[in-house]
Amino acid sequence: RLAAEKARQEQEEAERRAAEQTAKEQAEAARLAAKAEEHKHDNSFSLRANLLHWATFTPDLGMEWRIDRNWSILVNGAWTSWSWDNKNRRYALWKLSPEVRYYIGKEKHGYIGAMYHIGEFNYKLGDTGKQGDYQGGGITGGYTLPLNRALSLDFHAAVGYSYADYDKYTVSDGIRVRAGSDTKNHWGINQLGVTLVWKMKN
Repeated sequence: RLAAEKARQEQEEAERRAAEQTAKEQAEAARLAAKAEEHKHDNSFSLRANLLHWATFTPDLGMEWRIDRNWSILVNGAWTSWSWDNKNRRYALWKLSPEVRYYIGKEKHGYIGAMYHIGEFNYKLGDTGKQGDYQGGGITGGYTLPLNRALSLDFHAAVGYSYADYDKYTVSDGIRVRAGSDTKNHWGINQLGVTLVWKMKN
């Protein structure tokens, strides 16, 4: 009888351990499945529009490729061309800005990165116009605020260096007259944005 009781207890203990192991395996499988579901769109593409540029009548569009949960590559472009007051006033530019980002934090909403920008401009809002090109780069940082599963707002800025080389001109009887040239070196904030981001499905 003692041998039978011992054998029964050992069998019950073995069954209990097997049940616990099965429960652990099921819980781990459920956790991995939930994590995979949560991040299945990490490798995705997003369309971007900088609302600050659009507010200054400068159409802006971009795309971001989220390589994985941590890294992404993006590029933004902006273009506009305005003339008024019999073309005596001018506001025109184009800009291209690629960037690499590394997302940080548990939810991966914050990020740091590096950007480069290049473009041309033509401004004449007063007596003297400026027309030329510029380029530069900097360290970026920001935070993405999710609005729903597809949309978010990206608040970002960059600190770095930009260099501009331009001609000055005046307008006389509708003809532009060159009035010298100049260059400008800028250290500091050289990019700001509040960007609406639309994540497309894989």
